[in-house]
Amino acid sequence: MNSITFRKASKADMEWVYETFRTTMKSYIEDTWGWDELFQQYGFAENLPPSSFSIAALNSVTVGAYSLTEKTDHLWLEMLLILPDYQNQGVGSRILQTIQTQASLNQKSLRLSVLKVNPAREFYRRLGFEISGEDTWSYKLRWTDSGLKPLPS
Repeated sequence: MNSITFRKASKADMEWVYETFRTTMKSYIEDTWGWDELFQQYGFAENLPPSSFSIAALNSVTVGAYSLTEKTDHLWLEMLLILPDYQNQGVGSRILQTIQTQASLNQKSLRLSVLKVNPAREFYRRLGFEISGEDTWSYKLRWTDSGLKPLPS
């Protein structure tokens, strides 16, 4: 497989990002809370600015996107989206490993939340994430590089 390239998302990318979100997440959201298109569009636009997203391309074809924010003690992966035609081909693993490398370089853990109905939880488990908590609808997952040494205080 060729290398994956990354670039920061622009406002022009956000329609593609939202459509990919809808394509990949609608059934899980529908099963959990029900799908309300206007609510989803509004929440997406209000809570996920283009500046939080990176776009992933494989052989110059846009195949995915992720939203990552840096917190005081960890990186928060808000969303990882892979087009269905590129799922189960190692693309998501390569993107997530890039994010894990970034977390390691920043000496921070990587955290995320995954809906309980979403089979992606197994994908995250394979890449070293452990359940650190849960609520009614989702698992809270955490990955920490076992080679990390604590930063001096």
